[in-house]
Formats: sequence, structure tokens, C-alpha cells
Amino acid sequence: MRIRIAGATLSVVMNVLRAIVIVSLLLAAGPSAAQGLPGGRPPDAIDRARGLATQPFGTLPPPARSAETYVPQRRVYSPAQGREVLVPGHYERDVNGQRVEVPPLVTTTPDGRNPVVVPGGERPPLEPRGAP
Repeated sequence: MRIRIAGATLSVVMNVLRAIVIVSLLLAAGPSAAQGLPGGRPPDAIDRARGLATQPFGTLPPPARSAETYVPQRRVYSPAQGREVLVPGHYERDVNGQRVEVPPLVTTTPDGRNPVVVPGGERPPLEPRGAP
């Protein structure tokens, strides 16, 4: 049993098969070529480094509020002592935003005499406070 197609030769059938194979190969290679860079080349190490260098940075959270604040040496009037005293520089630790913890301080008169120990403890922040 032999079927004969009029006008079809072996070379015509082979050319049709070649065309189908070439078209299918081009369609299969299309998506991979589209993933590359312009010009059809695949990305290399330089392209990856350039991509990393040009990506935006994430933003950092604001720094936490410092728990300790340095208070420089100053002169204040002490109602408890009835005179002006020299308060040495020291660190105060924030307790809750409304109060600070102050270490024990040795205050003197401005000329360095009459030392008095002021006990430490919680006090209002420096701005509203008038005494050591």
C-alpha cells in the first residue's frame, strides 16, 4: 500500500520539516535571549556588581535617645545652703523623660572651699531645676 501525493517530492517534504524545526528552535530560544542584556549576551559578574552598586539602600531607624547626658560644671544658687555653689560636671541618667537620676555630688563654693555632699537620687531634668 503506497499513498502518493501529487507534486510532493522528498526534497519539498524535507524543506518543510527543516523550516518547522528551525522555527521551533527560534521560538524556544526566544525567552532565554530576552532575559539577557541588550545585544543578546548573558549577564556576567560586572553586570551583577553594577546592579548591586546601583540598588537603593534601605533607610535606618533613627538612633535611640541616649540614656545618659553629660552636664558640664556650672554655678547655681543653692537654697538649701543659702549661697552660690559650684556643681562639678557629671552624667545624669534619664529615668522616664520626666525625671533624671543624678549621682551624689560634692559641691563647693566658687573658690573651692566648704565642700558639701549632695545626695544622689531622682530629680527633675536640668532645665526646670535650679539647685544641684
